[in-house]
Amino acid sequence: MNQTHPFHFLSMAFSYPESTDNLLPAATALAALAEDLGLPPVPADSLVPVSLTDLQAEYVRLFDSAPGGVAAPPWASVYLGGSGILMQEGHEQALAFYRQAGVEPSVKSEYADHLVQELAFVGILIDEEQLSLLGRFLGQHLLRWYPDFQERLQGADPCPFYSLLGRVTDLCLHHTAKEVT
Repeated sequence: MNQTHPFHFLSMAFSYPESTDNLLPAATALAALAEDLGLPPVPADSLVPVSLTDLQAEYVRLFDSAPGGVAAPPWASVYLGGSGILMQEGHEQALAFYRQAGVEPSVKSEYADHLVQELAFVGILIDEEQLSLLGRFLGQHLLRWYPDFQERLQGADPCPFYSLLGRVTDLCLHHTAKEVT
């Protein structure tokens, strides 16, 4: 498997936006990655919101809190096990996979089953060439819930950045799963 992969970038891109410094570079990287994956070209500047505040508000609406509920909760436990409650089956599964790899969740402020954590974990497994564990993690865990997350994300009419990010992540996950199984 090619050691150059986008999963650390994807993890960062799904993190809460903290600064304007990386908005255009992230949009440029996302547009290039989308084109590499065969999606139609998108001008990077069309992905960048008017302001950091706008992107933060969109992040909160989609992934954190919103009237009527979170549009696309980024936690495995919401989708796995059928309860829709955090810190359940998906959380325990993620921790079990992390333990098998001998790693701890990378972002201490997020639950172990948050998409940011899980995408970073995919990157770690690729970096460390733990491809058997990667195949099991994708097949038994991440790809069991990501399609539902992606459907909810796209159904929430996200801004162009998050819409493309969801589609690119989906393609990367499925491409990687095919390579390791």
